[in-house]
Amino acid sequence: MISTPDGVIDVDGRSRPLGGPADQARLVELRAAADVVLVGAGTVRAENYGTPSRSDLRIAVVTRSCALDFSTPLFTSGSGLVVTTVDAPDVPVESVREGTGQVDLEAAIARLDAGLVHVEGGPQLNATLLDADLVDAINLTISPMLFGVNGPSWATAPHAAREFALAWTEGRDGFLFARWERVRTA
Repeated sequence: MISTPDGVIDVDGRSRPLGGPADQARLVELRAAADVVLVGAGTVRAENYGTPSRSDLRIAVVTRSCALDFSTPLFTSGSGLVVTTVDAPDVPVESVREGTGQVDLEAAIARLDAGLVHVEGGPQLNATLLDADLVDAINLTISPMLFGVNGPSWATAPHAAREFALAWTEGRDGFLFARWERVRTA
């Protein structure tokens, strides 16, 4: 996720204006380690997700309504799949269906057959994953820009407190990259 020091996570619904070449390079690094990218439908629409640069990388789009444009390159390339509920409408692409009314993310993620699932948001998906205690690490980019406006957080509250330990930081071209890993006690 990306945020400014004053907490802004998007400009007109898009996070891309907060980033730059260093941020994009970090995203490529994170995706290189991933087996699957998990992302909310709103983020896919707002950020115009296309075919990933890695041909073996799958983009799993979480949606209850399945109101997606299946003619976009993300889906026509075969890279996109849908994570939804068992009672959601039929879709013309591969889907993982778990839960009734709400997506059972724990069960759906287990069915993705992926070692590393990289989550790219948005705030509702992040909060749902945090609520279900399904987050093992948080990679946060702090952008060097300030906007001075209030908007949604990168993980819309409320959710239970979870302890994370700072594992890594790096500054690059004015951006601060940080990784926190979940502290789990036996």
